[in-house]
Amino acid sequence: MTTFWLILFLISAGAILYSYIGYPLLLALVPTRKRNDPALSEWPTVTVLISVFNEEKHIRGRIENLLALEYPRDKIDILIGSDGSTDRTNEIVRKFPDVRVELHAFDPRAGKPSVLNRLVPRAKGELLVFSDANAMFERDALTKLVRHFRNPGVGGVCGRLVFTGENSATDEGPYWKLETYLKQRESALDSCLGANGAIYAIRRSAWPGIPNNTFIDDFVIAMRVRERGLRVIYDTEAVAKEDLPESVEHEMIRRIRIGAGGFQAIALCWRSLLPWRGVYTWCFWSHKVLRWFVPFFMIAALVANFFLLPLPVFLVTMILQLAFYALAAMGALVRGRKITLFSAPHYFVTINLALLLGFFRFITGTQQAAWKRTAR
Repeated sequence: MTTFWLILFLISAGAILYSYIGYPLLLALVPTRKRNDPALSEWPTVTVLISVFNEEKHIRGRIENLLALEYPRDKIDILIGSDGSTDRTNEIVRKFPDVRVELHAFDPRAGKPSVLNRLVPRAKGELLVFSDANAMFERDALTKLVRHFRNPGVGGVCGRLVFTGENSATDEGPYWKLETYLKQRESALDSCLGANGAIYAIRRSAWPGIPNNTFIDDFVIAMRVRERGLRVIYDTEAVAKEDLPESVEHEMIRRIRIGAGGFQAIALCWRSLLPWRGVYTWCFWSHKVLRWFVPFFMIAALVANFFLLPLPVFLVTMILQLAFYALAAMGALVRGRKITLFSAPHYFVTINLALLLGFFRFITGTQQAAWKRTAR
């Protein structure tokens, strides 16, 4: 019986360490391809698509931000899909005098994927740019995104999201830095895994369509673009800014939805799991699939360690695990002080608890495509 618990512990602990430490280190060693983009003869037409629900607080500033971008005026239009909004969102959009801004009000509320599926056929641009109502583009963000499409092998480009808000109680810093590093390396190696809903673009001809009940539409859209044989590039110079959630509780809501969406994405993007797709499949398994199962590995490692306590070395590993969870608990108590020793373990445990809850929401069918944005 000891052999069983030993194997379970080694597999569980190894999977966690590989996903968060081993895989990033391996990415640093793998040679990446050099960019060789042809010259861009002229700027392509672009349609910006934003799905909104009760965004009267942000929508005016968001549209003004898009209209002020450094991009030819006659090459851009903006489609706002209002998903059953009940506040002043529709009224504010309708009052914009610029003909490039169009409101498409849908009712009843069906969720962002449904809105995007109905907006895309109305888009006129060669490129589709997706964003959120509470994200703000840097003035050159659109030109940075678009420049990559001169390469016919590029089907999508994901920009970099920068979180702002000094008073936020969350601590996405270390985690987000790791994610940014992974996206850069994966993009240079083959293709970026998924996209960030705040700022990404795809060719209209590459639009894959998604089920209306998709939980993480940005991830699934980008993955399906890659499954069509087109790369998705990550560009750190195409920047959008967004406030961090006001609290860990608000972040928890978002993470639970992402957790449910991750397990759903395994089924929706099953082609990317096939081994003959090469390095992209390795990245998907290492960066995403294993990461989504880390909560189960954490539980298994702790349980297996308990049954291995008669072996001296496992007394040490148990102490280390309990110490880590104690630091996470301290992080909850000193929340907002940004003490990395406490906040990093707390954030790690929080996001994995959210993944676990997301899994149960997925298998019980209680997660909905229409969701309430976290307060920011």
